[in-house]
Amino acid sequence: MFFIVWGFKGRPSETAVGRFYCPDCGDHRNYRKMTVKRWFTLYWIPLFQTSTLGDYIECKTCKATYSEQVLNFDPITSQQKFEAAFAVAAKRVMFKMALADGDIDAAEVAQIAQAFGNIVKRGVDPADIEAELEAAHEDTRSITDYLAEVSAGLNDTGKELVLRSAIAVAKADGVVDPSEEIELHALAVALDFPTAYANGVFAEEGIAMIKRRAA
Repeated sequence: MFFIVWGFKGRPSETAVGRFYCPDCGDHRNYRKMTVKRWFTLYWIPLFQTSTLGDYIECKTCKATYSEQVLNFDPITSQQKFEAAFAVAAKRVMFKMALADGDIDAAEVAQIAQAFGNIVKRGVDPADIEAELEAAHEDTRSITDYLAEVSAGLNDTGKELVLRSAIAVAKADGVVDPSEEIELHALAVALDFPTAYANGVFAEEGIAMIKRRAA
C-alpha cells in the first residue's frame, strides 16, 4: 500500500528586534519578536504557509518568552518618569512657598537647593535653580491650583516628599508663622492627604495640626 503522509506544522521566524525590560533578567535586554506561521507539510517537508498562528517576544539573553504585552512593561522607565514628575512638583511648590510672602531670601534659596538635591540624589546646578525661580515667578497659579493639576501624577511617596519640601522652606528662617501653617494645611488638602496622614507629617515637623471639620 502507498501512504501519503501530510499534516501541518508551526514554524517561528524573527520579524522584529528591539530593547525591552525582561522580567526574568530584571533589566533592559535585547529581544526578538517571533511570528509563528502554520505550514502545510508533505512527508514532513513544509511546502507552503496556510495561516499565522501568533507572535511572541523572546529575550535574547535568557531566552524566556512572553506575550507582546511585555513591551509595555518597564518599571525602570516608569520610576524615572515618576521621579521626574515629583521633582518638578517639589521644586515649583518650594519656590512658590518661598514667594508667598512676596520675596525670597538667600536662606530660602539655599534651603530649596539642599532639599531638591536630597530629592533627586545629586548636586543642583545653580542655573537650574535660577530657571525654576523665574518659572515660579511667571506661574500665576496659586500653590493649591498648581497641585490640583499635577497631584494625580504623584503617588503617596511623591506627595509626602512635596509636602515635606514645602515645610522645609517654611522653616528656613527658623519660624513657621500662622500664615505659612495655613498654606501648608491647604497644600495637604490639595495633595488629597487623609487628615490623619497629614497630621502625622506635621507632628513630626513641629507644625500645627489640621483641625477636623465639624460634622
